Amino acid sequence: MFDRNIRYSKCSDFFDLQGNNVMKLTTEAAKDVCRYSYEKSYIVSRIEGGIWHNPEFEMRLDCIWDRVEELNTSPELTSKKAIDFIEESSEHDVFIVSLQPI
Repeated sequence: MFDRNIRYSKCSDFFDLQGNNVMKLTTEAAKDVCRYSYEKSYIVSRIEGGIWHNPEFEMRLDCIWDRVEELNTSPELTSKKAIDFIEESSEHDVFIVSLQPI
């Protein structure tokens, strides 16, 4: 189990500690999770961004990306679009990534 009051900075923590849907990640860790999700037989389904106020996460309704618009897109392209969304959200510094099994 992982600590919900920590912002994790390693992609491996997300997969090792089962952080799907709830683990708070740094920008780089979130991009890495998206990048490696396909190798682990997952597809990115949602990204939720916010602002880190140690140890709290301020969820921002203006920073949500859903795969719904990308339903007919390959997992690789979906991951790229999720990464692009994170990169475009420069005012946000923490992200929750949701994955679905392929």
